[in-house]
Amino acid sequence: MNRRRRNQLMRFLTYTVAIAIGLTLMHRVYRISYMSYAGSHPQIIEAIATSYTEEQPLNGILLWDEQLLYAPQDGILTYPSPRPRFVAKGEMLAAIDGRAIYSPYPAYFYPALDGQEGKWVYSRLWPDFHPFPEFKPAQLVENGKIFRRGDSIGKLIPQPQALRCIAYLDGTPELVRGLNNGDMFIRIRTGEEGKQKKVEVIAVKSSGQKLKVFLRLPFFQTNLLRSRKFTASVVTGTQYGVLIPDSAVITVNGKNKVFLLQGNSPELKEIEGFPADERNFFIFKGVEPGNKLILNADGINIDENMRIW
Repeated sequence: MNRRRRNQLMRFLTYTVAIAIGLTLMHRVYRISYMSYAGSHPQIIEAIATSYTEEQPLNGILLWDEQLLYAPQDGILTYPSPRPRFVAKGEMLAAIDGRAIYSPYPAYFYPALDGQEGKWVYSRLWPDFHPFPEFKPAQLVENGKIFRRGDSIGKLIPQPQALRCIAYLDGTPELVRGLNNGDMFIRIRTGEEGKQKKVEVIAVKSSGQKLKVFLRLPFFQTNLLRSRKFTASVVTGTQYGVLIPDSAVITVNGKNKVFLLQGNSPELKEIEGFPADERNFFIFKGVEPGNKLILNADGINIDENMRIW
């Protein structure tokens, strides 16, 4: 490379570096100017009135008193319906070779078994915090099959009786507060309609943040006999407050605070609430609907001479 080309290359490199440095400085000056402007001209938002319902899934197991029904003799079993149904005292349940079998008392009759009959009892399921035992849905007893005397051909669930449920729940503040205050009822939401039902809490115990509850359900439909599993949602309370973007909330000395506008001046005010989702924060104390707040509170200095309006 001759001297002339080398000088041209050096001038080009010097020019390029100078432009890069200039652009970097311009970017820094812009950022400083923007941050200064943003700090003195903060964006303002208005707190929106809303409500928050604390809800959690309930996945529990059902308990009921049941009695196995046995074949009184050898023969072919027949029964009128494979569905669980209510039967009155003296009503025919099934027949073995034409010999009728009658219900000894009012009950639900279900010609199906799941292998847990006689084992699925409170004294076994309540004491510890272990996972619930494995179980399968009830399997229908085969209609038209030959049975021997003493074989199980179904089960009777005496009526009336209360349907009970054991479940694990998260010890959320609202749920624990209600139980500690002696309110031994919770509300559950079942089915597609989402109607709430009041359920009695017979017993409760805790292990860390987990609660184990023993419930008395206010319903007992025959279709619930198909499985010992029970699912619903627990609704533990509705709180009223405001919803704001989470960027308007900062943490100072372990406490949540917002910049609340009082006239033309911002005031750092403590609030009580919790994250409603990934972007929003629910406040139930400290801010009223319609209050004006600074949107991006992080980095704002309350001592700065901010021009709000």
